[in-house]
Amino acid sequence: MCGIFAITNNKNAPHFTFLGLFALQHRGQESAGIAVENANGIIYYTGMGLVSEVFSNNVLENLKGENAIGHVRYSTAGSSDIINAQPLFFNSSFGQMAIAHNGNLTNAKKLWRWLQHQGAIFQSASDSEIIAHLISKYPAGNIETSLAKNLRKLQGAFSFVFLFKGRVIAARDPFGFRPLLLGKVGKSYIFASESCAIEAVGGKPLRELAPGEMAVVSGGKIRFRMFSRKRRERKCIFEQVYFARPDTVVSQRTVHSTRCEIGELLAGENPDLKADIVAGVPDSGTAYALGFSRRSGIALQNVFMRNRYTGRSFIQPNQKMRDFTARLKLAPIKDVIKRKTIILIDDSLVRGTTSRKIISSLKKAGAKKVFMLIASPPVISPCLWGIDTPTKKELIAAKLSIAKIKNFIGADSLRYLTLKNLVRACANGLRTGFCDACFTGNSALSNK
Repeated sequence: MCGIFAITNNKNAPHFTFLGLFALQHRGQESAGIAVENANGIIYYTGMGLVSEVFSNNVLENLKGENAIGHVRYSTAGSSDIINAQPLFFNSSFGQMAIAHNGNLTNAKKLWRWLQHQGAIFQSASDSEIIAHLISKYPAGNIETSLAKNLRKLQGAFSFVFLFKGRVIAARDPFGFRPLLLGKVGKSYIFASESCAIEAVGGKPLRELAPGEMAVVSGGKIRFRMFSRKRRERKCIFEQVYFARPDTVVSQRTVHSTRCEIGELLAGENPDLKADIVAGVPDSGTAYALGFSRRSGIALQNVFMRNRYTGRSFIQPNQKMRDFTARLKLAPIKDVIKRKTIILIDDSLVRGTTSRKIISSLKKAGAKKVFMLIASPPVISPCLWGIDTPTKKELIAAKLSIAKIKNFIGADSLRYLTLKNLVRACANGLRTGFCDACFTGNSALSNK
């Protein structure tokens, strides 16, 4: 899961890209990069760390150009290393190019081996590099035709932005796994992973790119073409559960409103639970707790002080860092907790280790009982399309029953939201298809 941003024909393109990436920081905290195009070609800068750490004023001042693309990375293919930081830069048969990618290619290993056998030399361990080598191998007549032809060879999840001389191209996979939005500020077109990034630079979101659609911006004008027939839409439902920022608009309303409705549906599924207070695990659990409180009438209370200077524990590159971040992130507010029965709501329960530490801290602070509610179904299957759960052995619900998970995390009760109600809230009455493979084990590609 990563964040991508692109802006065209704007004298402030590098600075606007910085602001767009800053708004998308929640999607990746390992590395950041910006590539810009000007009369002298493409120049780029990447670094490890947060956007604000990578890009000083001096760095931004040296990035001159009116077309730009940017990327924040959370690694799912390739290690957390500077060689995998994006945008990736290449000299191709179509001239200089830069690539930023959000997603995960399921046929990457097969294509990688085949391309190496054909003589390709890879400069990174990122699956994003594969499209550059395919373009080199099969250049076709022009860059648009070549991209359309070669994107069809990719399987899995991809939202791309490409930077060439005089043009920016955006493309989304035929299932629409990962989000990619089109927006506009003044006469400049914008592409971004979430609407919040478009709005961060004063732009207006226009629409999502359709699955299998490519958009080309050149000379201030935009053109669209389908490079693949649209399959049955499979938007990642975990975007609304956890990854997307609350003010991002999905299915014609903010993610915050969707999460509040999920909380209300969670309360409707559990009318027998009685407690003194209801609380969310900050920050992603807060809206769920608000919705639960509205419907149940149980008082909403903050039971943790959140350290704003820690990252998101789920997207840390390894379990040791996830545990360390979780310890730093939340401190119990003892006089709110003492002798209270608490309904605690979190967005998901993946590995169980963070929930165990959180519940333990509440009980050490004097909580009488902790009822754990999860605003999504049990995660029983690894994601192949961009979320870092590569094997079942990391997923507690794939190994243990709900009763055993409850005992492991130390909760007095553990309940999950039904998939039916999750889909109901995320669709918001629209005819939208979701990938729910992490909850069902059913491959999104099995029904084309």
